[in-house]
Amino acid sequence: MRLRWLPLFLLLAGCVFRDAAEPRFYRPQSAALDAGVQRADDPPAPAGTSTAAVRLQTVNGTPFLRERIVWRSSDVEYGLYEQRRWSELPASYVQRALESALRDEPGLRLSDDYKAPALRVDVVAFDEVLAPAHVASVALVVSLRDDKRRRLLDRTFSTDAPIAGDTASAAAEAMGRALDQVVAEVAVAVAQQLRVR
Repeated sequence: MRLRWLPLFLLLAGCVFRDAAEPRFYRPQSAALDAGVQRADDPPAPAGTSTAAVRLQTVNGTPFLRERIVWRSSDVEYGLYEQRRWSELPASYVQRALESALRDEPGLRLSDDYKAPALRVDVVAFDEVLAPAHVASVALVVSLRDDKRRRLLDRTFSTDAPIAGDTASAAAEAMGRALDQVVAEVAVAVAQQLRVR
């Protein structure tokens, strides 16, 4: 009698104790991330060069954008890959890439001075879009305020980069290209606003 239940027990045990595939970690292939963070003892701008100070606040990401890679098949359907993960949070990637882009932008310098205009950035997309086109999508909500809290810039910057192939590595490469493009656009816009000021 007991032997009759043995196959059912083994089947249930296999479902309960099955081993899931190990997660795989990825990093966007980004020139801005690879440029690294310059040290504080790097030489200052040459004498006679006019630069505008900007204070980059900590970049925030929406709660949905964590270490698991997000896929999107439409404007209303999102999901998370089970085994595909970022090696850091998307907000951390954006923070470092934006610091690099702001340093590289002529006429700008990063500052910790609380009187410098404050740049606030929220990451609202860091997604692999599956349809209608297979692209990596990065979108940032950017706000620049002066020391009196006057609005200098309020804008959403977004860009897509085509993904060549169906692998997670191809998606990470495209995400890096999209990240580089969007942070460069933000740096240019910030420099223009501070020059006008």
